[in-house]
Amino acid sequence: MVPFLDLIARVGIIHPTYLFIWIMKSLLKIYQSHKKALLVLFATWGLYFFLVFIRMIAYKPSGLYVGHKNVWGDWALHIGMVSIFAYKDPQYWFAYHPVYAGGKLTYPFLVNFISGMLVRVGFSMDMAFIIPSLIYVFFLLTGMYALFYIVLKSKKQTLVAISIFFLSAGLGFINFLRDFSKNPSLKLLLYPEQEYSNAIPYEVYSGNFVVGMLIPQRAFLLGMALSLWIMTGLVYILLNRKQAIGNRRILLVLGTLAGLLPIIHIHSFIVIIVVTGSLCLISYERWRELLFYAVPAAIISISLYLMFISGGIENPQFFQWLPGWTSTGGLIGWLKMWIQLWGIMLPIAVFGFFLLRKKPLIIKTFFFSFFLLFILANFFLFQPMRFDNTKIFMWAYLGFSGLAAVTLSWGWRRGGRTFSRFDVVLMAIVLTFTGSLELIRLQRIDRNQVQLANAEDIKLGVEIREKTDPLAIFLTSTDHNHPVMMWGARSILMGYPGWVFTYGFLYQQREKDIAVMFKGGAEAEKLLKQYKISYVAIGPSELKNLQANESYYAQNYPVAIQNQNYRIYDVRKLGLNSNGEQQLNARGKDWRENY
Repeated sequence: MVPFLDLIARVGIIHPTYLFIWIMKSLLKIYQSHKKALLVLFATWGLYFFLVFIRMIAYKPSGLYVGHKNVWGDWALHIGMVSIFAYKDPQYWFAYHPVYAGGKLTYPFLVNFISGMLVRVGFSMDMAFIIPSLIYVFFLLTGMYALFYIVLKSKKQTLVAISIFFLSAGLGFINFLRDFSKNPSLKLLLYPEQEYSNAIPYEVYSGNFVVGMLIPQRAFLLGMALSLWIMTGLVYILLNRKQAIGNRRILLVLGTLAGLLPIIHIHSFIVIIVVTGSLCLISYERWRELLFYAVPAAIISISLYLMFISGGIENPQFFQWLPGWTSTGGLIGWLKMWIQLWGIMLPIAVFGFFLLRKKPLIIKTFFFSFFLLFILANFFLFQPMRFDNTKIFMWAYLGFSGLAAVTLSWGWRRGGRTFSRFDVVLMAIVLTFTGSLELIRLQRIDRNQVQLANAEDIKLGVEIREKTDPLAIFLTSTDHNHPVMMWGARSILMGYPGWVFTYGFLYQQREKDIAVMFKGGAEAEKLLKQYKISYVAIGPSELKNLQANESYYAQNYPVAIQNQNYRIYDVRKLGLNSNGEQQLNARGKDWRENY
């Protein structure tokens, strides 16, 4: 698999045609030497992801539908961000946070920027999501294969490790067997009635990483794929000391890619710091060479942090000390939690690491860094939402999956001496049964599909884009899929509280003020002026959840836009001075320029 990196290392400044031919020949050579394993990989996991993604989002006459509740929960924000890049002029792209007016856009945006550019050149919204996802999956699978093959030197162990990872995690299958024994049926096998990897008491809402992370969290898919290739390149170079000049070219590319991670996926960036930092630390004697990786990574990442993240997090307790993570009851409670969440993975991974004791230090350090990630995430909270630490645990599980493959392979070879091959099969089942149930359930799009937006609200968003100022601020409910945010590409005062909380905004007073503003009256007018609201949206959610006093707005403000579900009231006159002119801020500019 790694001759391609040899190729890159040899490349100087040569004619692009020769370079292309050289690359194609090298790729063909790699493919021939790994043909069977790669065919198995893409005929199984490649086909599975393809069939899931091409059906995960679709337009119907009644609106836009998605194929899973987790996607329903996450992709509304992604569509909102894609709409900003697709439909607004570049000068407005980073003017505000999509779910918090006046807030800095700290969310890693690159994955949505790519989809936004596809929409901009003519792709439909659904295809702008599907096509990049399939490309990211290709690089994810090939990256996993390349990385595991380099460190394990076994095609079979590599395929086993990948499968163990995707079929994560836990002992939830025991509950399934209990349910199945009470009501045995083929129907239950074809569509498990619940997600058995969930562990709500521990704030784990999906224990399978495909269902909980890679499908719904678009930034994670791209971030993980890119990070895998960064690790692959660095491990390859550190294991092979030849071609020092060519190595520097590779390291420069790897460092550049690592430096981009703050705008791709911040948790993968944390992982890259820990994993590649550990590898560089134990390879200190090659520090001059490794500077070609570390310097561009540091310069680019720090620059992007200062540009897009610094100053945007308001919560002083965004990063916290949280020993034991979500467990209670001391050490026993902590062990109980991880047995429930991951089953037998931890002891199997530890034993696998012991089996690698005679391997090169680079390989041992590589796997040790995943234990380090596991330890860090058990002591520190990297984001206010405790579930988000699973983004670090997911990476730890990836490394542990490689160690589990080592353990299972060792047990299979030694069958009969220590324990039987039946025991190995049993361990493999325990590791993968729960995840198998989750992935069977995930691919049943026909059962999971849910409407994310109706056709009328999509049209409303188009009208909002056409008729309102790009920087206008809307007062809306805090629904996660509000059409103003998703399709209107306009700033809303505050969106879904769970998102606002996890992005580090201090939103509590604003949330209270929203309720006051929807009640109408003098206090509402004062707050509308304070927050510089241009339009108030009143629809089903505002009426039901916030008891909006629509009669007040109907009597005092004109309707700017409406459909069968929503009325958009124009309250801009509150921003006019006594002469009917737009109020200016202290610098003599239109107040909207503050946002």
